[in-house]
Amino acid sequence: MSTWAYRCRPCQGEGEWWVARERVDELPPGVQLLQVHVDGDWRLAQVDRRQAVAVDGLLLRDAVPVPADQLPPAPAAAVAALAATAVDAPAAAAQAQTLQAAAISLAGRHLVVVLVPLAVVHSAGEAGMLAADLRARLGVDVVLMGQDDDGSPRYHGEPALLALLQGVPVDRMPWQALRLP
Repeated sequence: MSTWAYRCRPCQGEGEWWVARERVDELPPGVQLLQVHVDGDWRLAQVDRRQAVAVDGLLLRDAVPVPADQLPPAPAAAVAALAATAVDAPAAAAQAQTLQAAAISLAGRHLVVVLVPLAVVHSAGEAGMLAADLRARLGVDVVLMGQDDDGSPRYHGEPALLALLQGVPVDRMPWQALRLP
């Protein structure tokens, strides 16, 4: 049996999941990040409310909004930089220079984690140039993150920052769309 649903895209990796339109419409209009139940685990995803699609009911996933108190606090400077360039989901889809990023503060260090294809992380030269470019544009330390097929994060950045990120769950980072200045 078909039902109306909204598409959700994982914040890390590829794919798409479907959440019942009724469930999403119960949430405040500003909620864009959801925890979606996938294969026995809760994964961070961005919901696209622009168009409901009829899908088979067996494809629907359970979802809940991301509780603000479960996200690590973001540094004020990084939040200001992200807020100045944050975009809503419909506009983000139209922007060529839009990234998924998370501004966080760990042990007094402020940084932005930027989601990139895994191939970029594996290419030290390309990753170094991209990180330097983003650091200059955002005015804060940058760590690039790609993911293996199983969702395990792979980072590129300053070794001290990578050491700090080892214990941080990827699905608890405050991901948001970022339009580059």
